[in-house]
Amino acid sequence: MRPTTYQYAIGRIRALEPKLLTRDRMERMVDAKNAEEALKILSETEYGAKVSELPSPHDYELMLTKELKDVHDFIDTVTPDEELTDLFFIKHDIHNVKVLLKAKYLGMEEPEFLSTMGILAIDKLREALETDSDEDGNDSPYAELPDFLRVSLERLEKNDESGEKIDPQRIDVELDRAMYRYIFKVCKDKKQSFLDEYFKREVDLVNIRSLLRVKNIGGDFEFAKKVFMPYGDIGEDVLEDAFDRSLESLPESFFDTIYFSVVDRGVKSFLANHTFTEYERLSQDFLLDYVKAGQWELMGIQPIAGYILAKENEIEIIRIIMVGKVNNIPAAKIRERLRDTYV
Repeated sequence: MRPTTYQYAIGRIRALEPKLLTRDRMERMVDAKNAEEALKILSETEYGAKVSELPSPHDYELMLTKELKDVHDFIDTVTPDEELTDLFFIKHDIHNVKVLLKAKYLGMEEPEFLSTMGILAIDKLREALETDSDEDGNDSPYAELPDFLRVSLERLEKNDESGEKIDPQRIDVELDRAMYRYIFKVCKDKKQSFLDEYFKREVDLVNIRSLLRVKNIGGDFEFAKKVFMPYGDIGEDVLEDAFDRSLESLPESFFDTIYFSVVDRGVKSFLANHTFTEYERLSQDFLLDYVKAGQWELMGIQPIAGYILAKENEIEIIRIIMVGKVNNIPAAKIRERLRDTYV
């Protein structure tokens, strides 16, 4: 039987938070001589059993995939409102649908493994996407999928049938917009101001990243508008003003927003290193700081959301470290990419 109180869920999470990896532990992994030693340091934590099951250090992704699945399963057992906590997992469904659609429409190779972190079974998704509509178009193969997915998939299918070109970007934009449309509807219906603000910030940072990338490849603002997501707080006028500036002065457009430091530091890093890695790292730290502010709430979704994001962040940090160790990247370079920690 599903627990009905936030007190129960938060109590369970409070018991697990001390087991989150500390910055000190991660620094020790960064300073390890090699991948084997880094895993040995990790094995001294709650990851010990999973580390012991690895065939070799190069198979660390198996451990991380299992850990993510365990996080999802745990949240499902404690959440008093699965519809809310699922908002953090549907991005994995969207990823899976993108991969399967590109394999279907564009002949792109499907990876061996899809994400098991979504709310929809992979077999169910694959079956729906591989089934064609009947000749009269009366029976949608997507009827068993959530409405927010069904509508977008049917729209893409109609474009394909009409001979209109479907490119990877079109698939990505259509499905990302469907995801955020659903997320903000749930937040509104449930009067979830905390989550609504979180996802608005996420959308704003995604749109700024899209602006930077389009500008970098020489695209125009009309092209950039096609990839922007709705629902954020940063208006199109601000984004257009930023687009019309040089990269050096672009951050000035965001001076009066909460994103100025992220954009300023991210752009400076890009000008020096020609990569948006620092902007993406700063964006994730910015979002994590927002949820940290609510981690000690005694009621509500905040501590649950915080734990989900803390674990995802922790797993991504381990991934960054292990990629670096397996590829013999110097510790200083690995450290530059590390995100902030929740504890």
